[in-house]
Amino acid sequence: MRRLVPGILAVGFGMISSHACADWPWKHKSGVDAARNNSWPQPFRAADANSVVAPFEVMRNNGWREFNTLGSAVFTKDNELSEAGNLKIEQILTLSPSSQQIVYVKSSIRKEETDARVESTQLAVSKLVPVGPLPQILVTNVEPSASSGVYQTTVQRALITTTPTPRLGAFSSVNAPATQSVAPNANQGGMASGGGAGR
Repeated sequence: MRRLVPGILAVGFGMISSHACADWPWKHKSGVDAARNNSWPQPFRAADANSVVAPFEVMRNNGWREFNTLGSAVFTKDNELSEAGNLKIEQILTLSPSSQQIVYVKSSIRKEETDARVESTQLAVSKLVPVGPLPQILVTNVEPSASSGVYQTTVQRALITTTPTPRLGAFSSVNAPATQSVAPNANQGGMASGGGAGR
C-alpha cells in the first residue's frame, strides 16, 4: 500500500502538470509578451513606417488618376476623341508606369454619350496597342483640372502682348554703385597695406 500511494501521486501530478500547461494560456502569453518587450520597438517599426507612407501613396495614386483622365475638353460634340485626346492617350501609355496605365474617361450627363466616349477611347487605345493586353478604361465623375487648348492659347497670347519691355529704373542714393573702386585697406598702388611678407 505504501508503494502504491507514491505511484498514484506521481501519475496524478503528471496529469495535472500536463493539463496546467494546456489550460493556462497566460503562461504562453507571458512568454510572448516578454519576447515582445525585449525586442521593442522592432516589431512595430514596419507598421509605423506604413502609416507614415500611406497618405503619400494615396496622393501619388490620385495624381496619376488626374494625369490619366480624359476630360470633356478632349471630346468633340459628337463624343468622339479629338486629336488632343489621341495625343493624351499616347502620353498616358508612354509616360505612365505599367501599374498606373489605366485610362479614365470623364462621364457625360447622358449614359449614351458616356458609352460613346468609352467606345471612342477603346478604339484609340486598340490602335496604339495592337498586340498584348489592353489597359483598363474606367469611367469617372471627376473632371481633371485642365482647360482647352483654345483657352490656353488665348491666355498665353494675351500674356505675351501685355508684358512690358524690361528696363532698369533710375539709380537712387540707396542703389547707386559705389564710387570707390579700390579696396578700403589698399594703398595707392593697389597693394594691401599692413605687415607685408617682404619684411
